Amino acid sequence: MVLTDFLYPGETIVFQSNKIESLNDHFFFYITDQRILLYRRRGVLFKNDRIIAERLEDIRSMRYDETGILRKRGILRIETLSKKMDPIVGKVADIKAIWQEMQKYIKKDQLT
Repeated sequence: MVLTDFLYPGETIVFQSNKIESLNDHFFFYITDQRILLYRRRGVLFKNDRIIAERLEDIRSMRYDETGILRKRGILRIETLSKKMDPIVGKVADIKAIWQEMQKYIKKDQLT
């Protein structure tokens, strides 16, 4: 897996989601012991990686919502010290799993 090229020395992945949407693109959402990562790779011949990373300690708030009647979608909004990330959207079960998993790695005094 090429994602390991983007990890810090000693950083380990503790969670991986199914595909989610953010920034008009499809990513896999990873939680490591230090950061959250949105990662995708495209291309058969010429590989093209895209990665978004935020440190867990910089997360200030998270908000989970659901939208839709027939085709429900989960929406996770994350705010860090420096910015509001674009919403992370996907199947309700996938987004809820991300939100629940992140609760384990974010200190209660971090969230406002």
